[in-house]
Amino acid sequence: MSEYHRMNVELNNLRVVAVDGGTATGKGRLIDELAQLLRLKGTPVIHISTGSIYRAVALVAIEDASEKVMGRADMAPPDIIKAALKLVREMTADKLLDLVHTRQIEMHGGQVWIDGTLASVDDQLKGPGVGTGASIVSVPLPVRDWVSDIVRRQINEFDGFALIDGRDIGHTVVPDAPLKLLLTVAPEVAAERSREHTIEEIIDRDSRDRAKQHGALKHPDDPGEGVLVLATDTHTPESVRDHVYALMQGIFRDLPSL
Repeated sequence: MSEYHRMNVELNNLRVVAVDGGTATGKGRLIDELAQLLRLKGTPVIHISTGSIYRAVALVAIEDASEKVMGRADMAPPDIIKAALKLVREMTADKLLDLVHTRQIEMHGGQVWIDGTLASVDDQLKGPGVGTGASIVSVPLPVRDWVSDIVRRQINEFDGFALIDGRDIGHTVVPDAPLKLLLTVAPEVAAERSREHTIEEIIDRDSRDRAKQHGALKHPDDPGEGVLVLATDTHTPESVRDHVYALMQGIFRDLPSL
């Protein structure tokens, strides 16, 4: 059975653009640029990042695990995070989903909330170990299904365009999206862009995500049905934005001219 057939939420709003890509391929920047452009043109748009949701799950899992690290009082913060990540790897899907509900991880207006408060991207979702943790907590299928349901509900609740970025959007979360893209970049370029990961960490993380049983990051040689591959190595964020906007105009005929 395909991953699409496990969807619990039927997609009613088809004004959707799905953007996948590995670490520092520029997918988040592209969506931000597109959203700003559409808003300037008076077009309703929402930006949804599945990565932000997984990061929120990773954050609460790391915080929970950190409290259980033996000898933490005598350890440096990086060592506590490293030890906590080992415990996160051992968490079951039920444990992760229990944390999701206990800590009230929700999405409103395309933004992630934790404990009834808007999550800080810089201080929380991009905190120490959270990027690595996101790759860990995104493995269990029940967690992935929960994330997909949240995203699809957000799309249906919004009367406008939904721009979504992640690592398995086009073939798992919204395979029914009219426009699906896979962004790529060389590891050395990704390392220059990223403030979280070294080139070794980027290669390792993307390799692990491509090897996942469910929701794997697609390889550019096999991007999936209807997915367009776009290399971002030598392109500016503005040029990528304009190219994708032109692709959108070819599908969504009511979009204003660039």
